[in-house]
Amino acid sequence: MCFIDRIVKATDDFNKFIKFIESEKPHLSAKRGVLGKKDSFKLNQILYNKKDVSKPNYNQDQYPIIDLMFSLALAGGLCIKANDEKEKAVLLKTSANNDFKNLNMYEKYVFLLQTYWSKYDFDAKFSRFLNGISIYNIFTVLANAYKSQRIVKDNHLNTCMLYSEESSFFYHLNFFGFGDYELNDADKAFYKDSIKDFLPNEFGIYASRFLISNALSVWNTKFLNYLISVLKKKNKPQKDTNPFEIFKKIFPNEEVKKTVILKNEFDRSGVYTFKVSLSNGLWRKINLSHNHYLSDLHIAIQEAFDFDDDHLYAFYIGGNRKTGKPIYCAEVEEEGKTADEIKIADLELFKGQKILYLFDFGDEWWFDIKLLKIDKESPLPLKPVIVGSEGKPPEQYPVWE
Repeated sequence: MCFIDRIVKATDDFNKFIKFIESEKPHLSAKRGVLGKKDSFKLNQILYNKKDVSKPNYNQDQYPIIDLMFSLALAGGLCIKANDEKEKAVLLKTSANNDFKNLNMYEKYVFLLQTYWSKYDFDAKFSRFLNGISIYNIFTVLANAYKSQRIVKDNHLNTCMLYSEESSFFYHLNFFGFGDYELNDADKAFYKDSIKDFLPNEFGIYASRFLISNALSVWNTKFLNYLISVLKKKNKPQKDTNPFEIFKKIFPNEEVKKTVILKNEFDRSGVYTFKVSLSNGLWRKINLSHNHYLSDLHIAIQEAFDFDDDHLYAFYIGGNRKTGKPIYCAEVEEEGKTADEIKIADLELFKGQKILYLFDFGDEWWFDIKLLKIDKESPLPLKPVIVGSEGKPPEQYPVWE
C-alpha cells in the first residue's frame, strides 16, 4: 500500500471517529473518562485500522488506534470532556471541528501528526521504560534503514518494551503510514513479544529523519532537555515554536497551507464541590473555586481529616495509580507542573469524574475524590470550605505502630 493510501485511511478513520462521537453520543466512564467496551467495539467495526475482535470484551486502551484518536481529539482541541443534558459524561465537539473539516487531506494528516508529537502525553500513556530516549533510538534505526527492512528487537537499544507491553507505539506508526508490523503467532506471543518486527516504508524512513532533526524541539516528553543535552545539540528546545510551521514542511510541495485555529471557548469557572472519601461512611465535601490550585485541595483534605501535613502526596487524574496521570507535590523531584502550579480549572474536569489522592508514600493513605457539581451562580470562596461530612477522622498514626 502506497503512503498516499495510508494518509487516506488515517484521515478517514479519524473522520469516522468524529462522526461516531457526534451521532452516537457515547457516555464516558466516570473514573477514567473514556469509551466503554460496547462503544469501543462498535466503533472498531467501522474502522480500517481495526482490532481483530469478535466480542465487546476490551477496554478502550486495548484498542490502540481508538485510544490514539481519542487522545488526539482531546489534545488537538477538537473535542472536550463535559456533561450532556442528562448529566452524563460525554465528548463534545468544539468549533475547531469546523476548521478541521475544511482542511484538505494533507492538512488533516499534518494536524494529527503535529498533535501527536507536540501534545500527546507520552509520559502518561507509556511506561517509564519507554521514553524520549527510547523513541529517539528507534527512529535512529528507522532513519538508517532501507525499505521493508525487518526491524527486530535489540536489547542494546533500550527499545525492548516496544515489542511487548508498549507495542501500541508501532500501531501508531502504522496508523501514520510509517510502515507495517508483523505479529508473532498467538501461541508464541503469549510467552514472548506480540510484535515480531516493524518494516518501514520510504516515507517512514524519511519521516523518521525529519522527526529527529527538524521536529525534535517540540517532542512532548519530559526527557527532552536531557535528550538534547546528551545529543549535544546546540539548539535548545523552543517551547514557543509553532509545531505547524515545522510539520507542514514534511510535505515539500506546499500541499499544506492551513491548520486548525484553537479557541478557548469553554467556561471552566465556578464553585467546584468535591466529595473526598476514605470509605463509604467516612467522607468530606469541600468547595473550591476554579482559581484554587490542587495544592489548596490537598491542604483542605488534610484539615478535613485532621491529618498532619508532614508527608509527600500526589493526585492521579483519569485512572488509578498505574493508569492515571500523576501530579505530584512540589517536593517530589519530577519534571512537569506540580500541584501548586495547576489550577482546578486547568484539569478540565466534568461532573461525576473521579480522581485519586495519595498522601504519605510510605503508609499510603488513598482517598477517592468525586466532582459532584460545578456551580456557576454562587460566589467564589476565597478559601476552600468544608460543606459536608460523615464519619470520625481516622488516627493518622495508630498507637499499635
